[in-house]
Amino acid sequence: MKKLRTKINRFFYKNSRRGIRNLMLYIAVGNLIVYLLCLLNSQNPLFYYLLIFDRSAILRGEVWRLISYPLTFLAGGSPFLGVIALLFYYWCGQILEQYWGTLRLNIYYFSGILLTDIAALLLRVNAGAGYINLSLFLAVATILPNEMVRIYFIIPVKMKWLGLVDLGVTLVQVVLGVIAMVRSLEAGSFPYLAWLLPIIALLNYFLFFGKQIVNLLPDFLRFHPTHKSRKRAVKQGTIYNVPRAGDNARFRCTVCGRTELTNPKLEFRYCSKCKGYRCYCEDHINNHTHITE
Repeated sequence: MKKLRTKINRFFYKNSRRGIRNLMLYIAVGNLIVYLLCLLNSQNPLFYYLLIFDRSAILRGEVWRLISYPLTFLAGGSPFLGVIALLFYYWCGQILEQYWGTLRLNIYYFSGILLTDIAALLLRVNAGAGYINLSLFLAVATILPNEMVRIYFIIPVKMKWLGLVDLGVTLVQVVLGVIAMVRSLEAGSFPYLAWLLPIIALLNYFLFFGKQIVNLLPDFLRFHPTHKSRKRAVKQGTIYNVPRAGDNARFRCTVCGRTELTNPKLEFRYCSKCKGYRCYCEDHINNHTHITE
């Protein structure tokens, strides 16, 4: 599994410039256009009804709905909160494109859409882009867990705490969905299955990040000085920021501390955007905070 992930990371690194650049900018502008068109014809918002995910319409041949419904995110809710959310998701997209490259962001977003499409068609429910957009936020929170953001431009909060809140809210929604499904079964009606959609979005997130999701946990849960696994990881040189002075390594990753001596199969690159000669392994060349001072 580790070798496969390494090969995938190399593929994304070599093809990082392929794909649709500024993808989230197009998504945000598309949402704004659809919203304005709906305002012009508020009595009959034709464009909104033509673009939303409608399972029955898709089965009749309107297949464009499989990829068009993310453009209806703003028109389907509160305009004020929707604009703030779109700006936030655009910011998340810019960060992910900077750290991952264009191709990886494209595949991450479109794979979320694809998995949601398949699940919605199989479960016989209609889908929205809310959980797909939230997966962007979880990705940024995992990459930059200690990054500070300001809620409503006022309250400073670390990204990892918001990520944990997001996961908690999703878990509550899943539990409520299970309760609703049980009640529908008891009433003899078709079971309520829409609660599975947030799980599908999280599945896409887990596929891309794997063990990295522990970055969302507080430090005292991730690392404990008496834990045997941490001692073993330090000994093997796989824990981040483990100093190894005097080992005569030619390349050392600025993020994780691994070298060509501790991990001979790793590839190392220098980042042109960081000040000084900063070396990074293939896992972090597109996934690090640029050092400018």
